Amino acid sequence: MIRLPLETERLRIRSFEPGRDAGPLHELWGDAEAMRFLPGGAKAGVEDTRRQLATLPGRAPDGLGFWGLEEREGNRLVGGVGLFPLNWEGPEIELAYHVVPSAWGRGYATEAAEALLAVAWEAGLDHVVAVAMPGNVASRRVMEKLGMSFQGSTRYRDFDVVRYSLERPG
Repeated sequence: MIRLPLETERLRIRSFEPGRDAGPLHELWGDAEAMRFLPGGAKAGVEDTRRQLATLPGRAPDGLGFWGLEEREGNRLVGGVGLFPLNWEGPEIELAYHVVPSAWGRGYATEAAEALLAVAWEAGLDHVVAVAMPGNVASRRVMEKLGMSFQGSTRYRDFDVVRYSLERPG
């Protein structure tokens, strides 16, 4: 479904390269404050981040997955984004985005998510979902900017989360 790299005006969505990307992504995955909103908590070291990245390829069928997000100008990795089966089990497809703290507030999550949604609709998906910890105001704001509808509270990976959904336009 997703052919990489996928480019937007400012960003490139591409496959992760664990050796190259572990250090930059560890800015996020190693930050306890940033990871308070993501399952699994902060990684202890760059090597833990590298091991986690190495498990991502091939986890999702049909060209779905979780990929690196980098700035086109300068090729700096600024996070990860994905479309994959909810909780890696499905059947619903989850939209996810993580941005490193040094790139927060630039609209990168929204820009990348819009590109992934366009591809999802082109591929024939009828809807996508997204989840966030209730206190993750920034993530919820992105979901709302995307036009997603609040569906309520639920459990996800043993966490209380809020759930949003978006139907394919038209």
